[in-house]
Amino acid sequence: MAALVAALALGGCGGSDDAPAPPTGPLADALAATGGGGANGSLGFGWAEPRLVAQSGAGPRISAAALGPNAGSVVEAASRLRRRFGLDSLAAERLVSVGGSYAFGVRLDGADGRGLARALAAAGGRARQAGGLELVEIGDYAVVPEPLLSAGVRGLGAFDALGRDLVVLAISERARAALLGRGDRLLDEPTYRAAADCLGDVVAARMVPDKLLISNEQGVDLLAVGMRAGGEVLCVLGGTHERSAEVAANLEASLAPGARDPASGEPIGESVAAVEVVSDEYEGVEVARANLTLAAGEPRGFLFRALSQGSLVALINGTSRVFTP
Repeated sequence: MAALVAALALGGCGGSDDAPAPPTGPLADALAATGGGGANGSLGFGWAEPRLVAQSGAGPRISAAALGPNAGSVVEAASRLRRRFGLDSLAAERLVSVGGSYAFGVRLDGADGRGLARALAAAGGRARQAGGLELVEIGDYAVVPEPLLSAGVRGLGAFDALGRDLVVLAISERARAALLGRGDRLLDEPTYRAAADCLGDVVAARMVPDKLLISNEQGVDLLAVGMRAGGEVLCVLGGTHERSAEVAANLEASLAPGARDPASGEPIGESVAAVEVVSDEYEGVEVARANLTLAAGEPRGFLFRALSQGSLVALINGTSRVFTP
């Protein structure tokens, strides 16, 4: 297992007056199409493109993990949603969620929501037309309407936007508005631009604000994990330069072969074959990045699992136990 800690400056840093080039690609496009922006990564975000995920050799499980709890159920219930409403989440062009430790809403670009709109109207939903979409409200905050609940969707559906090629299922009007791109764009915030640049050419990603990871804040702003065809990447964004350097050193130790997996207690070397840890800066945002190559036989999505299990906090704080053969 190889490990490297380096201090690098991205283009535009290290004395140059030129700003770094803005991130581009599918992830940046998804951030640009999502509203609800707030300073320092205050809104969680999930993204996957099923076509890219499939091309990478992964399956729907990765898309569901990227979207997070609640939103992931839209992928898990794909067959029932398709059969009952003609809504094919696995054929969507892009899947996006907003939230924190769980999703407040999900958007499916390129999915037909008209059958679901009819079912929600029959169940008592109140609909109004806006910009070619039906905005549907059915029940109070966080209520899951019966048609969606019986199909296996969890947490979402009280506030929706449905059309020929777009579906939004949300917990609240505010979450629906963010998914429709209203308010400040996430990509306009330096923390999200830094996250997109750090993650690079991933096919699925999830971002969670520091304050929503566990009860205690970790001295950073945002954690982002992503999966690419050749491995996985973890980005820890924000905080002071000293804290970012500390996180980078902790990651090098936590992901070394002799460390234990915080969740399973097994040697990290059984899951991670190699890691490169780098400290960067992007538009004034501190970035600690770990590029992982998984061990042979390790299921894809190691970092998504670590995030959902809460063990990423142990990795960034260097509190994993050392393995002694």
